Amino acid sequence: MITDLASLSAAALLAIPEDQPERLFQGGIEDVKKAYRLLAMRWHPDRSADADALAVFQHIGRMFDQAAERIALGDWPCGGTLRFAAIDGKAWEINYLRRHRFELGGMYVAASVVAFEVDAAHADLVGRAERTIRDLRYADAGMREQIARHLPAFPFAGAFQTGTAYVVVMRKAPELLLLRDVLDHFGGRMDPRHVAWVVSALLNLCCYFQYAGITHNALSPDTCFISPVEHSVAVLGGWWYAARNGERMAAAPARTLEWAPHDLLDMRQADIRTDLELVRAIGRELLGDISGMRLARESGARAAMTDWLRLPASNDPIEEYRTWRTQVLHDSFGARRFAELPLTQSDIYQ
Repeated sequence: MITDLASLSAAALLAIPEDQPERLFQGGIEDVKKAYRLLAMRWHPDRSADADALAVFQHIGRMFDQAAERIALGDWPCGGTLRFAAIDGKAWEINYLRRHRFELGGMYVAASVVAFEVDAAHADLVGRAERTIRDLRYADAGMREQIARHLPAFPFAGAFQTGTAYVVVMRKAPELLLLRDVLDHFGGRMDPRHVAWVVSALLNLCCYFQYAGITHNALSPDTCFISPVEHSVAVLGGWWYAARNGERMAAAPARTLEWAPHDLLDMRQADIRTDLELVRAIGRELLGDISGMRLARESGARAAMTDWLRLPASNDPIEEYRTWRTQVLHDSFGARRFAELPLTQSDIYQ
């Protein structure tokens, strides 16, 4: 939830897709109206001298209309109770904190689980995710202890079929927060110090992916959960697109098609470079500009960090991780220090 609407820049507001008003507005209709009035007064062309004031004013108006319509239809992502009727006759109930739509269906973030409702047409992708997660391998007990808690646990907390969808319920630690929700909470831009540890954690997981011989192919703020306490990342979503390294990819989300290496996409080949490019895209987006075009001109982000995030990825996650930790972060921040991020579920999902 974005708590300081008045501080949002024109670029941050215009970057929110019109069909995702829940990334700007939260709560019931009265909360949405109150937030809209605040933004409308701030960005009305008669009140604001900003060159983009009219565009922003029209943009937030269209998002408000979408939000109001979806609230009226009962299709609004505020917390609630979700009830599933499985085809085996069992009933499932999930008390969720936030709902998000994604390209295959819906995701429901709860306190200690996250549920994915995938349209029945994508049964093959659900099976792919289950097989990949089930077959994750580790060199020894030490690697399992270090890595497994950042990946989905198998067997799942729940997996069943309804009349129209496949539902997968994954366990998650209560302190884990969806990265998209955290980014929205901060108005579309995070402190570079926190971006640094998020990228570090993701690069570490890419090193494991290479060992395991897999590619995830959908790393994004919409598939990753972060622990502000531990400075760690858990990749719980997006496993529908995972593949064995070197094999043909079955499918990919739009974000991957935009940022993955074009030569790999042309061949539809699974390669760790895709994950490494997606990590860079996450870093740029967390800094407020996924394209990276503005980052080089802004003094708020550290030069070594932004330069690295704008460079093409190699195909060696271990070397990428080593360079990031020993050179890029040192040149950007100096000696390592723990940057506290006091953020909890109650802060995000009010």
